[in-house]
Amino acid sequence: MKVYSILKGGQTIKSTTPGTLAGWGPGKIFGRLDCKSGIRMKKENRVFFHTLEDAVTQDFRPCKKCKPIDEDDFEEIRHLVPYKSLVDFYNRDSK
Repeated sequence: MKVYSILKGGQTIKSTTPGTLAGWGPGKIFGRLDCKSGIRMKKENRVFFHTLEDAVTQDFRPCKKCKPIDEDDFEEIRHLVPYKSLVDFYNRDSK
């Protein structure tokens, strides 16, 4: 059985399901599981998230290629980020 490393609440947990989103740890970018950019990355740099909130609270920004969130998603997490618009959130500089 495959086990995935999931970032949740600032800690890495093990899970048999990858979650709904994947991220690139060094660049703090997250996207859809089928994003071609994410699939090409080294496995040791790939992290997974069960929810959008998990990715955002870990200070990850959305991928500009697969665009994993839309305006409705942004409204749900707006209180978690310092950005006033979805465009600003996508275009922020990686830390």
